[in-house]
Amino acid sequence: MTRSRAPSGVLALVAWLAFVVPCMHGIHAQETGSIVRQPGSTARFELPAQPLAKALQDFARLTELIVLAPAPLLDGRTSAPVQGEFAPRDALERMLAGTGLRAEFSRPDEAIIVAQPAAEQAPATADTPADAALPIDGIGDSGDRRAFAGLLQAHLIDALCAQPGAVPGSYRLVAQVRIDNRGAVVAVNMVASSGSAARDAAVMRALRALKLDDAPPAELPQPVTILLRPAGNGVHFRCPAPQPAVRG
Repeated sequence: MTRSRAPSGVLALVAWLAFVVPCMHGIHAQETGSIVRQPGSTARFELPAQPLAKALQDFARLTELIVLAPAPLLDGRTSAPVQGEFAPRDALERMLAGTGLRAEFSRPDEAIIVAQPAAEQAPATADTPADAALPIDGIGDSGDRRAFAGLLQAHLIDALCAQPGAVPGSYRLVAQVRIDNRGAVVAVNMVASSGSAARDAAVMRALRALKLDDAPPAELPQPVTILLRPAGNGVHFRCPAPQPAVRG
């Protein structure tokens, strides 16, 4: 299936989606009855050294941060202990000390775990592709994975723009989907709400109706995590123009 290039306003959103689509754990604090803390406020942490995935889960219960981490980066890594009163950002940085990973904050309440670049690694040159600097550890170098991520992004944009209540650009939402070997979405899970029940429902309808042209690569870990971000801070969005009907 040949698709026309999406408008340039869509590409920034697609670029952000590209490094959270494959193989990601979405971790979000949703403690019922707990006091809602602002991202910059402090909290008391008593976290021992432990498997990093478990440490991030415990961290999420204490904060209002959304943390996205590629699963392969967490395997076999142990967190540094965090004990004391810290802002969530400081606590997360302490937790990652010595792991070879770092947190990139795209927003005050949203962090993405990426590999720490080697000190001797040469900086990107003007000839380096723009996406080479993005934290895309979850995608890896597989051409099949990258192609499938692009296919999923394109269909996702079309599906969301077809639902008036789900058009991206004014909200943030994190969801996970499972895709079968026919390219159909067979399970959808909300990780972080947009804050509107009606909008959440519209997005979930769009995700459940997704039908891709191809099956996912056999080695693609699932579920797939999708992050939709609001416009601003360098992210822009507008729905693609409808394609004219092809007359026979």
